[in-house]
Amino acid sequence: MSYLSTTDFTEDQPFVDRFERMLRGDLDLSWLDAPRERVTCRPENARRGLTFRDLDVGSYGFTDMPELIRENRSFAPRGAAMPEGLPDLQAEVNRKSEVWAYNIEGYYEEAMTRQWNATTDIPWAELQSVELPEDIGKAYAQLLTFLTEVEMIATDVPAKWMGRLNADFFEVKNFIATQAMDEARHAEIFRKRALSTGWGLMRASAQNEFNLKFLRDADSFAEASLALHLQAEGMVLTLFRFSEYISPTEGDKKLFRLVMQDEARHVGYGMQHLKWVLDHFPERREAIHHHLDEAENFVFGGGYATEVLEPFIILSGKGLKKENIAEGVRITNAFQLKQADEYFERLAKCGLPERRERSRLWKMIDLRKQTMAA
Repeated sequence: MSYLSTTDFTEDQPFVDRFERMLRGDLDLSWLDAPRERVTCRPENARRGLTFRDLDVGSYGFTDMPELIRENRSFAPRGAAMPEGLPDLQAEVNRKSEVWAYNIEGYYEEAMTRQWNATTDIPWAELQSVELPEDIGKAYAQLLTFLTEVEMIATDVPAKWMGRLNADFFEVKNFIATQAMDEARHAEIFRKRALSTGWGLMRASAQNEFNLKFLRDADSFAEASLALHLQAEGMVLTLFRFSEYISPTEGDKKLFRLVMQDEARHVGYGMQHLKWVLDHFPERREAIHHHLDEAENFVFGGGYATEVLEPFIILSGKGLKKENIAEGVRITNAFQLKQADEYFERLAKCGLPERRERSRLWKMIDLRKQTMAA
């Protein structure tokens, strides 16, 4: 065991005696006098029910939470009385600015009301009744293999950080718990669809996985969030939208619509987190740019890997004939330009309009635009 109690409670006679007294009805009841704040919480909207926003009151609320959490180092829920002797759980993330986002409580509520089931909400029987041509089936299975890789790391990253966040960041911890569940469901649905094509899982991408490792190994939650929620998932959101467009069946289009609604929520959190940081700590702007420099390098290397682009071209053009490939290249070029445009537009909405001019990724995209127009 990695953790041993400092007390063997079965041998601690005072503890055993107290336990036996309670079972005889001799209660201590000191907890009844714990200092506490009485509040009134009721739904603002009865149809919506009692939400986290309705609980934003007094010492239990999040609006007046300080930037640095110094008092609570335990699992004690925010607002609870904290007696002496609570263990120090050594939370690594104790600054509100590292995790907070505008409307974080709303993102959690939305996640809970928009859950879907990868087992029953997809017309699997209908999908399996459609036999895809070999070139389309293999290309689709390869794209699904890539997406399964992506969604597994998108599950691991929030899960990695959940236990490292201070317990006072209750709303954020709950939200990223829903994100981990969302991403696990995405990995499930892409794996199921790859196997149901009949071609199974194809080839993993070493180039893509270097990008995914960068997300997992971020030094801080703030860096992980910037690279995952805003950049990687933002790019993937555009990919899902185009994947719906090039999907071989109506059932596949529904699949991508479902994963898109989750992905949009994750991207929304990332945008509102970055906006919060820039609004409250504008001096961090330069550090954010430096992190984006490195993150964009990894995104370019991983997102444009052979195992991603070639199946996308084949699916877009609907085959391997010369004219199909030409059409696939045209659509894929349009997709990549749209992907980059949306990424930089999101950064501008967060308060980084200058990112486009500073980015080496944008310079490469802009050069491609000029080449295509010539």
